[in-house]
Order: sequence, then structure tokens, then C-alpha cells
Amino acid sequence: MGDIIIGKHTLESLTSGMYSDPYVVFREYIQNATDSIDAAYKVRILKHGIDRITISLNPFERQIVIEDNGLGVESENAEKTLVSIGNSQKSSENDRGFRGIGRLSALSYCSKLTFETSYPGENVGTRITFNAKKLSDLLMDNNDVDVSVIDVLQKVYSVDTFPACETDHYFRVILNGVDESSGLNKYNDVFDYLSQNVPVPYSPEFSWGKEIVMRLKSEGYLERKYNILLSFGGKTIPVFKPYKDEFLVDKGKNITDKIKDISIIKIQQTSGELSAIGWLAQTNYLGSIYDKTVKGIRIRKGNILIGDSQTLNVVFKDARFNGWSVGEIFAVDARLVPNARRDNFEKNPAFFALHEQLTTVAAGIAKDIRAASLKRNAELANAVKHSETIIKGADAALANGLAANKRGTITQKLVGAQEQLLASSPKNEFDEYYQEIAFEELDMLIGNIQGATSYKAINLSASLSRTEKKILEIVFDAIISVDTNQSDKYIEAILSKFDSKMDWSQNAT
Repeated sequence: MGDIIIGKHTLESLTSGMYSDPYVVFREYIQNATDSIDAAYKVRILKHGIDRITISLNPFERQIVIEDNGLGVESENAEKTLVSIGNSQKSSENDRGFRGIGRLSALSYCSKLTFETSYPGENVGTRITFNAKKLSDLLMDNNDVDVSVIDVLQKVYSVDTFPACETDHYFRVILNGVDESSGLNKYNDVFDYLSQNVPVPYSPEFSWGKEIVMRLKSEGYLERKYNILLSFGGKTIPVFKPYKDEFLVDKGKNITDKIKDISIIKIQQTSGELSAIGWLAQTNYLGSIYDKTVKGIRIRKGNILIGDSQTLNVVFKDARFNGWSVGEIFAVDARLVPNARRDNFEKNPAFFALHEQLTTVAAGIAKDIRAASLKRNAELANAVKHSETIIKGADAALANGLAANKRGTITQKLVGAQEQLLASSPKNEFDEYYQEIAFEELDMLIGNIQGATSYKAINLSASLSRTEKKILEIVFDAIISVDTNQSDKYIEAILSKFDSKMDWSQNAT
């Protein structure tokens, strides 16, 4: 095997190529900070409750500083740990940041990236500085061939040390020359992102927050949370999850909904062990939630958001109705591993099992939304109930064989049910959704009735076309008129031939 070179553009793939959303840099550095704080707790350097992660936005200086009071990095290992790519010693089971690629995520959004750290018991700290502007220039230089990642890195970073107190322990990330177009220094946008994505407590103003924590704890689950603060314009404000007791549903009509109760959702593995646990808000389901910071059931691992508010849309039969819901699912199973982008989990048996069970949860939510919506709309509820009665009768008629003189009567009833549905007035998109479903089900039945015969066996055969069913009805009528005693035997033999013919044609294709 010849010399293998991992080309310089790999760095581009692991920075701007890996993360399309600039705000991901906050998540990457915060998840590393929480791991460092956990490590400090483990060796008893830090007391529980006094952890601190501060994000300081300085738009006028085009600077961002992210600092934690975790364990820090030992001076002798700092360069290797902070410059190496994809060589993390962390585990996916216990740590949030475990691939060792996220720490370089900010290189695409600033001109200089600096790491400063101090480790307890050492009187020297370490500073590593990356010249992001120079890195960008090197990556754009197409004249260099066979240039490796290592070649480029050695040209763009420097290491130096500084005096430190032996009791100091921290890690600091400094972004200088922040790209203004990235929006990373916009206070409101950053606050919204942090409140939805990072592992912070529920707001004290959210009265259900303590109830959620208590109920989850009673099930043996306690999610870790951290003191994360956002500093801007001389003020430092704690970040909380954005959930609230009441939230806007329809801005135009100024309609708000509220949480009446919460329910705990437990998802178990086949072994009986917990795969995921969470909470769902019980509301009046008045419509799609306007407030994007709370709408949608979110899924988290290590209390950090996976994907976004729409990630679980796929478990709903109609994706829109995740937007009617509020809640969180916390992944517990160690086999549920976030992928590199952290926009979903790695596709493995644990993921597919979770997906299947969440589909059942979503179906239950849709049923609750339907019940609440129909309760508010008596006209539509009556129309849906009437259509269900007509559908039940038509299904029974089809199953028992349908004489020609009865088809017109049943078709008229189905059309009448459709007209009643169309006359009802949907009040929201969920009403429209169920009105449409009921109408289509009636429409499908009308087609089935028109193609029905007086023979049950023909009607129940899914392999026969409408034309074949009509021909067989004529044939069977002729057989019965000639020989009533032997007709059942002949009819059964003919249907058997048709079935075997269909089996052969399907196998042939």
C-alpha cells in the first residue's frame, strides 16, 4: 500500500461542511463544557450546584467567549487533546461530546479561535490559538498538492503557556473576528437557540416544571441540568427552557392554549429496561402552536436537543400535528447514539425500535387531538359519526355479498354522508384533515360498492379486478341456474383457479 494522505480539505468537511447552522458552535462547546463539569464533580473538585457555563457576546468587538468551571485539561495533554481530530478519549455512553471533531466547529465563523485552560494542582495554564483566516487561505490555495491535514494544522496553530493558580480549573473558548453575517452575536437569536438546545432547567415561571421533574424522578429518572448564563451589554441572564403554562395558538385571533396536566411516557426495550422516558402536555388542542420555541415534541440525549422541533414529525401519520403538541422525550438507552451532526440518531436496531414505539405515542396524540376537535365542532362530529355508521353498514353489506338492487341504495347513503361532511364547517386544520379523511374513505367505498357482486367470495378477493368480478358474477349466476346442487363446488373450483393464476403471475414478476 502506497503513502496515504488525508487531504487538507478534510478540515473544511469537519467545519463548515459538517455544520450548516452557525449556532451549532454553541451546542458543541457547551456539551464539551458539561462533560468537563461532570468530570470535576467526579473527582470532587466542584460541588454540585455551583457549576457555571457563561457565554459572553461582544458584538462591537466581534468577539464571543464561552467559559466553564469544569475540570479543564492537563498542560501535558493539552496540545494533543485540543488539536487532534476525531481522537477523543470520551465514550458515547457517558459523555455528550465524544467524537473529538466539534471543538473546531467555530473555525468557519471567526478569524481567530483560542482555547485557554487551567487544570487543578498545576501552576501553569495552556493557550492554543488557531489562525482561522490563514486556514481559510490555505484551503483555498489550489496550487498545493498532496497537502495533508497535519501539514495545514501545523501552519495555523500555536501553543503557549501562562502562569496559573493551582486552585484554578476552567476551559475558555474565545472567538475573535466573528463573522457578522453568521448572527452568532445576535442576543435574541442566541438566547432562543440556547433555551431550546442546551441542558438547562425549566423556567421558575413554568409552574409545571417542578411537577415534571418530580414525576420523572418518581420513575427513577433525573435528567442533568447546568447553570448556563448569557452575558450581553453588561447584563448576565440565566438560560432556562422556554416552556410556559400558556402559549399562543392563533396570533390573528389572539387565541391562547394552556397546559391542563402532564403525562409521563415510558418507552421500554424488549428486555423491559428503559429505552426513553418523557412528558407530554395535556392541552385543549386548539390548533397548531404559534410559538416556535415550545411547539413540537422534542427528543434529547444527555438533555441536549437532537435535531430540532420537527425531528419527530416523521412519527406522526400527518407531520403537521406534531406542531399541536408540547413535550420532551429523553433517550436513555446507551445504544441510542447521536450521529455526527447530532440531527438524529445513528440508524441501528435501538433507533428503529424507538421510532416504532414513538409512532404509537403519536397515534395516541392524534386521537386525543381528534376527540378534542370534534368535541368543539358538534356539526362536524355529527357528520363524522354519521359517515362512520354508513361505512360500517356498507362494509357489512360488501362482506355478505351485495345484490344489484341494493347497490344503488347504499351508494345514495354514502353520497349523502359525503354531502353532510362537506356541509359541516371545519374550524381548524385538524377539522379539515379529518373531514378530508372521512370523505376519501366514503369515496373509496362508493367505488367498491359499484364494483361489488352478490357473491361474498368474489367481493373479498383482493386479486380480482372489477371487470373480472363482474364476469365471474355472470358465470356463477349461470352455474346456479343450471345446477343448484353442484354450484358451490364449481364456484369454489373456479375461484381456486383464479387465485393460483394470480399467485403464478405475481411470482413471475
